[in-house]
Amino acid sequence: MASKTTENSKKRTRKAASIQPPAVVEPRKDVVLANPPSNGNLEEEIRRRAYELYLERGGMPGNPNQDWLVAEQQVRSRQMQQAG
Repeated sequence: MASKTTENSKKRTRKAASIQPPAVVEPRKDVVLANPPSNGNLEEEIRRRAYELYLERGGMPGNPNQDWLVAEQQVRSRQMQQAG
């Protein structure tokens, strides 16, 4: 942390910025990719969902690792719902 000595010789420190956990983005129903993946290829389905998240951001740069994790959570959750 950075410290600063003020005119009256008291040290002040800055608080660390609070870090918020990333928001989970719900899948959009209107985004449909051609050739949806087969149920047997989990990695391909996650890859496609991560790409959909990128497209939903309007193609703006983001965190590809975070997109992958969110996509993986959504795909696995959907598979559990379909199986149950």
